[in-house]
Amino acid sequence: MGSILNSNVVVPRIVVSENYQNPWFREWLEENYKKDLIDHKSYAREWSEVIQYIQDSPLYKDTALLSEKGWANERIADPWLIAIAKKENYTIVTDEIKNVNLNDVNPSRNAKVPDVCENLNVQCISMNQFFKEISLSI
Repeated sequence: MGSILNSNVVVPRIVVSENYQNPWFREWLEENYKKDLIDHKSYAREWSEVIQYIQDSPLYKDTALLSEKGWANERIADPWLIAIAKKENYTIVTDEIKNVNLNDVNPSRNAKVPDVCENLNVQCISMNQFFKEISLSI
């Protein structure tokens, strides 16, 4: 897994420092991930474009940005991931599920990575799709 991790995956610093991240994950990453973490703050302009999209979109309520875990909170990784992926043409790997009921009649209180990726033309796949793409089988 170490060679796959280091050849096929990039990790932004914000993912590690996100305030509710599991300590086990940090430890595992430190032992297994040998590349430098991406400095997410280098993507501030792209981050603001993601935030602007959510603010302007009729699909989301203000809480999608302004709640404690809202995306306007700079400590939340999701919009940074999308900003980095959009700029660098990366694919985001997540097990977050799209909101199939997303609509402008009943706007959502929470933005979901797959939904925002789709609207901003950023590639987003599930963990299973990722494992398939790198031909990992257990």
